[in-house]
This record gives sequence, structure tokens and C-alpha cells, in this order.
Amino acid sequence: MSTAHHSPAPHSRTARAQPVFSTTKPARLEPVVLPVMDRVLQATALAITLTVMLILALNPVTQLWQFALSGLIKWLALDAQVVERGIRLGHASLGSRLGISMVGPTPEHSALALHGLMCVGVFGLSWAVRSMPLRCGLRLLCGLHALGLSAIVLQGNAFPYSLLDHTRVLYDSSLIWLLLTPALLGAGFFLVERSWPNRLAAAALILGFEILSLPLKLALHAVLVALLSPAVIPLLFIGAGPVLDILLLAALYAWVLTWPQLKFTLK
Repeated sequence: MSTAHHSPAPHSRTARAQPVFSTTKPARLEPVVLPVMDRVLQATALAITLTVMLILALNPVTQLWQFALSGLIKWLALDAQVVERGIRLGHASLGSRLGISMVGPTPEHSALALHGLMCVGVFGLSWAVRSMPLRCGLRLLCGLHALGLSAIVLQGNAFPYSLLDHTRVLYDSSLIWLLLTPALLGAGFFLVERSWPNRLAAAALILGFEILSLPLKLALHAVLVALLSPAVIPLLFIGAGPVLDILLLAALYAWVLTWPQLKFTLK
């Protein structure tokens, strides 16, 4: 009787379970790291270049704003004037701080009461609005306007916040957003977008919109204050001030993200 000799299988379970150690280096990271670093450097360089260009162009841009504001005030037949105050950093001039000065009567009790009735009427009409965001927005504006009117009444019918102060704060916030826009684009859009034409076109669109819309915004606020009352200045600042600038910038940013990639081909 013979006993059969069984040799172990070449690929046994024990052999498969043995870990395999390799002395070679990990997978190459250059194809991943280098493009990312290159994109970061490009975005940083473009953001710094645009910021420096904006700072150097503040003087002519301020003159453009002053000319546009003066023309709009004259065209709208407003009893107002543009007030200019120079901005200097050491011996360097960084443009001017602009504002609109308009002599207007202090809000009387009758005007404040009329505004209060308007708040109540708009708040009542908001119940008929089906859209929940629009309904909540109307109620929020009514509540903020009512708080502003209450503050005016509690201060003895005095209005310490003039149109000049209001427009100067709007000008300062718009100028800050303009100078911060290249850095915001560099931290987001310039990193995601690989097409140089898209980068330059998006930067030109957003920066151009901010430059051209500033005098129009200040003139519109002056018209609304002249037509309604200085009592609406707090409401204008909250509803159509820096918050509106942020929303418009976010809308333009979302739009440029949907652009198809454009490439230059040289033949």
C-alpha cells in the first residue's frame, strides 16, 4: 500500500496572506502636485498684478467717478453737490473720498407717521405674497424701517446721519470691495478656472461692473432720499448698501463659473 505524497500548492492561502513590502518610493506625486502649485502661483501673481493696477489707477478712476456724479446730479436736477476729500498715504495720493451733500429738511412728525403707515401697509400686503422668501424679505425691511423711525423719534426728531455721511460710507465700502475683488478671485475663481481668457474676461467684467456702478448707486440713493425723506437712509443702507454689493458680486461670480473654456490657438 503506497502513500501518496501531496506537495503544497504553489499559491496557497498562507502564501497569499503574506504582505508584500516594497523598497521603491511611493507613487509619483509630481503629475498632481506640480499642476496645482503652478495654478496657485498663477492665481497669486494675477491677483497681485490686478491689485497693484487698481491702486495705481485710483486717481484717474476717482476723477471719472467725480465727473460722472456731477453729470448725473446736473441731469437729475438735484439740489446737491459732490464733496471731495483727498486720500493720502504718506506723500502718495490715493484718489479722493467722494460724497453727495444735499441740504434737506429734518423729517417732521407727519412724514415719520406717513412712513410708519407705509410700513404697516406693506407688512399687511405681505400676507398676500405666496413666495416665502419674498414675504420674509418684505417683513424684514418693514421691521428695519420701523426701528429706524423709532430711533429718530426717541432722539427728539433729530437725524444725525446725513446724506453726505451715508454716501461716504457707501463709497468707502464700494472702494474696499473693489480693492479686495482680485484677492477674492485669486482665492477661488483663478484656482478653479484654467483658461487664461476666461480669467481675464471675468476679472474685467467684475471689476468693470464695480467701477461703473459706483456713481450710479450714489446718485440713485440721493434721488430716493430727495423724493422720499431722509428717514429712509437707514433702510437704504441696509437693503441697498454693502449687502447688495455682496449679492451682486456673488451673482457675477456664479455666472462666470458657468462659462465654457476659451483657448487661444496660434497658427
